[in-house]
Amino acid sequence: MLAKMRPGIRTTIEHRRGLSVNVNVILDQLRHIAATKNSGWRTLPPAAYSSEALYELEKSKIFKSGWVCVAREDQVPTAGDYLTVEVAGEPVMLVRDHDGELRALSNVCRHRWMRLCEDSGNTERLVCPYHAWTYRLDGSLQGAPEMSKTPGFDASQIALPRIRHEVWRGFVYVNIDGAAADLKPQLTDLEPMVESYGVDDWRVAHTVDCGEYPWDWKVMQDNGECYHHIGAHAETFERNYPARQIYTECSEAWLTTVSPCRKESLRTGDDGHGYAPGEFEPVDGLAEWQRESFFLIYVLPNFFIYLQPDYGLNMRVFPVSAGRIRMLVDVMLPPKNFEAPNFESGVKNIVDFFKRFNDEDVFVNSRVQTGLCSEFATPAPLSHLEEHNMHVAWWIASRLTTDGESAS
Repeated sequence: MLAKMRPGIRTTIEHRRGLSVNVNVILDQLRHIAATKNSGWRTLPPAAYSSEALYELEKSKIFKSGWVCVAREDQVPTAGDYLTVEVAGEPVMLVRDHDGELRALSNVCRHRWMRLCEDSGNTERLVCPYHAWTYRLDGSLQGAPEMSKTPGFDASQIALPRIRHEVWRGFVYVNIDGAAADLKPQLTDLEPMVESYGVDDWRVAHTVDCGEYPWDWKVMQDNGECYHHIGAHAETFERNYPARQIYTECSEAWLTTVSPCRKESLRTGDDGHGYAPGEFEPVDGLAEWQRESFFLIYVLPNFFIYLQPDYGLNMRVFPVSAGRIRMLVDVMLPPKNFEAPNFESGVKNIVDFFKRFNDEDVFVNSRVQTGLCSEFATPAPLSHLEEHNMHVAWWIASRLTTDGESAS
């Protein structure tokens, strides 16, 4: 049992549990960031990364009321294919029905709340492992054993709730509360930058399930800047993609960062153009900046895509709690590169490279989560190379501080 302490004195344990700072104090700080559009170029307050009360607000005001990327459409290509994820604690299933329609459904049985499916697979029907209630692939109830004597029971009136979804460039997004503004208009200004890659037709060649990591989803978003090439990625990125060369563009719903490759590190393609290092034949028709750079796209709150001229990494981050995430990463290729003679070795090299730089990120992110719980942690000043962080802090603050919201 903790000893009594004077007002204002906090223990490390209390701080780690998000108990040391009242959430309304955090919200007051966020209101300032939102009102000034973070003109002071500061991080979020450290307590925002560990507060369970703030996380509850994030679930409702960001993850359930907005658009969250859950998969690629080609990961459920044929009838009966399904894939499951959790969006801020909400079990979600993508399934391809017998008519070829992609559906997003609640992954919770309508009887006694058992989660229906795990991971991914293919099935003729959805059968609850608890009491064998059976659903068609469109979510309608097909059978419920021993329910005929239940007063008022009508199987035709029972179905798995449908979850609103949109597909953008082959990426499947869900909106849990069904009330978000349409996704595609929010990404209109992004279209000219991705059109020539042709990512609509790219397919997933390999998925890395990274499991859970002990840091907050906002720490992961903060890590999206390329400034840390200088330190954390000195051996993986900085040697070819110097941090000082990056440039960032911010919009309401998305951010992009272009990281040009050093000229001496470019490879020469069959067309005579210089290309950033890679494993496969580059996509045709890219602009010079696309050929000679890697291109990062962030669609807030959980989606990153890392595009090279010949492949991409699709990273999806799902919060588990304050201070904990799950991450899935897909290696994506243009169709022609699935036929490349070095397909298997090329994909392996890409996965190995991802694991190398991800290990570097694991090292820093886990220690950032520990460090932000320090008694001496305060909002930090940002470099001009951290425009990403400046914008993300504003975006999060503005969504958590709309009128009429408080927590206790």
